Order: sequence, then structure tokens, then C-alpha cells
Amino acid sequence: MRHVLLSLTLLILVLAPTRVVSGQDALLGLWGGTSTTPMPLHGQLVVRNVSGTWTASVGGIEAVGAPRGDTLTVTFAGGRGELRVQGLSAERGPRAFWLQPAGNGRPFAIPIQLAAAGAAIWRGLVTPVPEEVALYLQVRAAPDGTLRGVFQNPDFNWSGGMTFTLIPRGDRLALIDPEGRERFTQPYDAEGQTITFDFGSPLILRPILPDQATGFSPRIGHSPYQYRIPPDLGDGWESADAGRMGIDDERLASLVRAIASSDPVNDTTMLIHSVVVARHGRLVLDEYFRGYAPDRLHDLRSASKTFTSVMLGAAMRDHTTLGVDSRLRTIFTSSDIDTTITLGNLLTHSSGLACDDDDDTSPGREDLMQGSSNDWYGYALALPLVRAPGSRYAYCSAGINLVGGAIAAVTGSWLPEYFDAQVAEPLEIEHYAMNLMPDGQGYSAGGVQMRPRDFLKFGELYLRGGEWHGSRVVSEEWVQESTAWRINRPDGSTDGYGWHRHLLQVAGREYESFEASGNGGQFMLVVPALDIVVVVTAGNYGQYGIWRRIREELIPRGILSAVVN
Repeated sequence: MRHVLLSLTLLILVLAPTRVVSGQDALLGLWGGTSTTPMPLHGQLVVRNVSGTWTASVGGIEAVGAPRGDTLTVTFAGGRGELRVQGLSAERGPRAFWLQPAGNGRPFAIPIQLAAAGAAIWRGLVTPVPEEVALYLQVRAAPDGTLRGVFQNPDFNWSGGMTFTLIPRGDRLALIDPEGRERFTQPYDAEGQTITFDFGSPLILRPILPDQATGFSPRIGHSPYQYRIPPDLGDGWESADAGRMGIDDERLASLVRAIASSDPVNDTTMLIHSVVVARHGRLVLDEYFRGYAPDRLHDLRSASKTFTSVMLGAAMRDHTTLGVDSRLRTIFTSSDIDTTITLGNLLTHSSGLACDDDDDTSPGREDLMQGSSNDWYGYALALPLVRAPGSRYAYCSAGINLVGGAIAAVTGSWLPEYFDAQVAEPLEIEHYAMNLMPDGQGYSAGGVQMRPRDFLKFGELYLRGGEWHGSRVVSEEWVQESTAWRINRPDGSTDGYGWHRHLLQVAGREYESFEASGNGGQFMLVVPALDIVVVVTAGNYGQYGIWRRIREELIPRGILSAVVN
């Protein structure tokens, strides 16, 4: 999902180049700052049932719940969040979700691990997704004396790595884009050394040292990297030495060193956040950059569309009438949508609806749907048919989202709960955040936040025929069916059902792969012939020409070519 992020009352400023004059040298160097929106509620959760009255407290703030059937809802006043507890009478105990309000970002459903703490008492921990914007500005003098600045924003890639010319004008600072256009000026205090921005809340840049810029430099304060076996974090992964798994560990170390030494302000740099690798079922590499860490969630963008395909495979095991040939009209019975459109058409982006996210004039594109309607299912179902279903590929997030709606309708489930019970729990994934639509249902077309180590499990699941440590999530038939060729894409690659397929060139050989991928460089890539899964996350949002090189160059040359047997 493309971010409706923070009211940027700032974009970028632009003028014509001018020569440095007295006082401009004060701008040289690295500037940085962070704006953090305080989370309304977080901390220890206690749920109680006393004489039939349900209450919940988060961080010491208490509210009374409203049970309906087997579900308890507790809404905290002032829009501070909502607790949803499912399965109050279930033998295994209830499941809980924290519904994080939108704030400056998006709303999420976040699972909470509940533990019994007495008769009708459960405890857990509410850990919302932080709403934080970090911004860095590197200012250098060009040979002609002008000041040139490049911004880095690790989470959203604000300004896209563009180089600006900076011109101080008293208490204002102008920035100029490469086309010479002036767009904005920002408050600038030369004496106090501050540059002020507003990303929904004030963000003040100040001069900082490189070793203070954890989100700017790939790595800070580390000696030259030597290969290390990934740590055991109790998340279901068993680690192993890469050499024992047939991978040259020095080649992996060279890749990590190259990423760690990359220039963050070069406009061709792949802004890598993590690289995680498993071979023969063992975790052999787990490295992080630019302030990211193993326990930090990462926005997977459209890579999490593939989770919808996985959910469909899980649902097909218990609901035999549900499958790729299921017709939308039979599921969304109140809709007048064409009777021939199937879930398979939606998963292959070939519904024939007037929906193309890559066409700025398309009425069904994701940004327009999200900006003009609170009923995203209804919006998509009302789109006109412009070509025969199955006849042509057109990337359509609204269509993939309808598959999630079909799963929810047929299973009678709230999508976050279904994903948690049928996919996340058997994969031993405890902490993640699912994007929500305005109606509170899960958004199944992107934006799930997840740890890279957990994202990697989906590739391993499919390498093992749909099982993870003895727990079956999808059938082996669905693994084969969903990753096989289904449709050709305009770029020469192909798609399965919710999976992208590519041929990779590795050291003079060609390998088939299937992947989940998303804007900015979010990849979970599987090469069955090598029995290997690779996850890379990155921050090149809106820079497809750069982030596609992760698949085309970094993974084949830096990782797959290191496989020696």
C-alpha cells in the first residue's frame, strides 16, 4: 500500500545555483533529527472478568469491555486504541489483538500473546508500531562553490535521494531541485543551528556526527565485518555455519562489508536494511543495517500480497468450495460484478477490471481508491470491466484485496484473526502488524509489518511443501499450483497465483525462482534448485530502477554465487 503519510507541509525547495558566501559554510556537514509521535497507549495489558464485567487496562489505563458472543471489544476513550479478544470460551484460551489507531500513519491490528494469570485474568503486552520519522541531510560544497544537499529518510525515502542546491536567506533556507525550481523554504536558525520541518509534528535537523546517525550510515562503530553464525532467538529457526550448508562464508562476509561501506548519498546506492538467508532449512546469515535490528518490524509493502495467496491455500484445506476457480459473483452476492471473474484472475492481476496501479489515469488504482472511499471492497466491485478476464496482466492492488475479502466471507472470519490462527501461529510468528482498512477489516494487498526472519519462513514453508516443523499450513498441491506459470507480465517475467517468477543468471547458469516483492526493495526469494531462501529489505521506495537490482545483481552475485555445493 502506498503511504498516505503524514501531512507533509514540506516538500522541497529549489532555486538556481549560487556561489557560497560568508556564513554558508556553517551548513556543511551532516544534519539529522527525528520526529516521534507518542503512542497513545502501550505497555502491560491486563484483561479481567469480575462477576460478568469485563475490563482491560493498558499501561495502567482501564476501560470496560463490551462482549458479544465469543468476542470482547474494549475501546479506550479519546481514540487511543481498541482491544479485541477472540475466543473467550476456547479451550486453548482467547486470542487478543491491539487495534492501533491511524494517527499520522496507518491503522494496524497487532496480535498480543495472552497468558493466564489467575481465574478469568489474562496478561499480555501492547507494543504498537512506532510512528517515527528520521531525516538526515548531507551538505557538501560543489566544485563551483555551491552547496549541495541530499536527504536520507530510511523508512519512506522522502525526496527519493534527489540532490538539492541549498541557499540560506536570513531565517529561511531554500532548496533547489535539479530542474531549478523553488518549491519551499524552511525555517533556518543559523546561530542556533537548526533547520525545521513538519511531518505531522515538528522535526528539527541539527548538526550531528556520523557516529550519531544510525539511520543514515549503513553501519556505525564496527570493525571490519567477519562472518558470524546467526543468533538463536527462539523463533523456530535453527542456525548453522554457512560453510556447513555449502555456502562460502567469506563471500557472504564480502557482501556484508560492501553494504556496510556503501555511500548513503550516492543516488544509485541500494539502501539495504537487512539480508537474511536460509539454506537446507538452516539460518546461515542474519545481518542488519541503517538502524534496523532482528526484533524490529519492517514494512513489506506489496510483498505481503503473497500472504493473501498463502491464506487462500490455507482456507482451501477446510473449505473445498473455495479455490482459484471460485467466482466473485457467488461470494459477493450483492454485487453486479461480472460473473466470469475468478479469484485466480485476481491473484494473477488479470481480472479485466478498470484497475491498473501503474496507470495514473486508471479509476481502480490503489491511491485513488484509498483516497476517495471508505469501502474498498465496494469500490473495487463497482469498477467496470474493460477486457476479458484472464486476457491481460495489469497490476491491481484492489483486486488482490478482494481475494482477502472472499476468504473472510467464506470462512466467516475477521482477516487478521484468520491470518494469525491459520498462518502466523503455525509458522511461530508472534509479532507483526497487519494493515487495516477504514472498516476495520484486514487489508490484504500490502503493508504488513514483519521481522525479516519471520518473512523468511514463508519461503522455507514452500520449499518444504507447505509444512513448517511438522505443522501444515497449505497443501503441497497448492505450493506447486500457486508458484507455477499462470500469466506473462509486460517485463518478460511471469506470475503464479500471488507469486512473481523470474529466471536468475548466476555464474553462467540459469535458475528458476519465485518471490514475494514490494516497493523499496522488499524481497523474499526462493530458488528451489539450490534449496535456498533469501530475504532482503531496503529503503529505495519509489526507485524501481535501483531496487530491482537487488534481484538482478545483489542476490545472484552476492549470495547465490557463493553456493559451492
